[in-house]
Amino acid sequence: MKDEEKNKAEVMFQGIFDFAPDAIIIVDREGRILQANSQAEKIFGYAGKELIGRLVEILIPQRFRKRHDEHLKGYIEKPRIRLMGSEFNLYGLRKDGTEFPVDIALGYLETEGGFIVLSIVRDITEYKRMEEAIRISEAKYRGIFENAAECIFQTTIDGRILAANPACVRILGYTSTEELIASVTDVRKLYAEPGRRLHLVRLIRADGAVSDFEAMINRKDGSKIWVSINAHVLKDAAGNIVGLEKMVIDITNRKRAEKNFQNLIDGAPDAIIAIDRDFNILLVNTRTEKLFGYTRLELIGNPYNILLPERFREKHTVYCKTYYANPSTKIMALHMNSVAKRMDNSEFPVEINMSPVETDGGIIIVIDIRDISEKKK
Repeated sequence: MKDEEKNKAEVMFQGIFDFAPDAIIIVDREGRILQANSQAEKIFGYAGKELIGRLVEILIPQRFRKRHDEHLKGYIEKPRIRLMGSEFNLYGLRKDGTEFPVDIALGYLETEGGFIVLSIVRDITEYKRMEEAIRISEAKYRGIFENAAECIFQTTIDGRILAANPACVRILGYTSTEELIASVTDVRKLYAEPGRRLHLVRLIRADGAVSDFEAMINRKDGSKIWVSINAHVLKDAAGNIVGLEKMVIDITNRKRAEKNFQNLIDGAPDAIIAIDRDFNILLVNTRTEKLFGYTRLELIGNPYNILLPERFREKHTVYCKTYYANPSTKIMALHMNSVAKRMDNSEFPVEINMSPVETDGGIIIVIDIRDISEKKK
């Protein structure tokens, strides 16, 4: 019965040995190969049993053999379980002379036939390729991070700055990244408007990212700038949100220009409305509010056709689509004796001129609406 159990154990061991995913090589104290499994023959390019009886140094590049011999002697004198890949950059040598990176784990055993060393060898070529690809990717990202004209920084959810590039330091008026991180212990203090960062975080939590989020930011010297923020969440391996990464662009000059333009059109005698390609209202002047009875907030973002009587909306939409397909570069009188509708549903006669304006975001239409009620009388 004992012999039968012994045979079963030997068969099981042989099966594990032969079908192990890593190369397994057993050598004696002289470094002569006693056994090698199928994976060892495969990764080193030898045929069945071709390795048996040969010195293990044939699997080691020539330049490493002297050091290997010294290591083997030292190991035999003081044997222990050892992971060599964590200490050295190791390479194996195939039969055809090519080399490949390996990790090696060593174990030992005292047998009736004497002391043996068991080596488990893993081909880490793919791992090294991935490691190099990651290194290149990280170096590329670091180059983009350090040299970007836009401010890029990472924070924890609770507002602690983890990293910031030189553009952030410059935009916020600090002398170094270290000074910025040490001075701004809570990024919420950068926001000039109370609750603005909380609103940003809520949007990101809901959608995972946010684009073109505008906010007013405090600089080191107390001055304020307008910024546009694109941000997304940072997650750990388990998928938990651990922080935010933001790209911040200084739009102070643009906001100043918008304000100047708003002041300019607010002085115009006619109602002026800008609409996008989907016919949503982007901008209105003070005269528009007075003429139609809506507030600015009630108009921005809503469809332009709320200012038209129902019976004219479909025809006007078709015309606008045609106009967008081939916008004129000059102001054109589109409708004479047209009718517009106020918030209280009362109607009044108007003259409408439309003009295309090319912006960074595409073409918008600027509409000039003149109340001609007095002229009609």
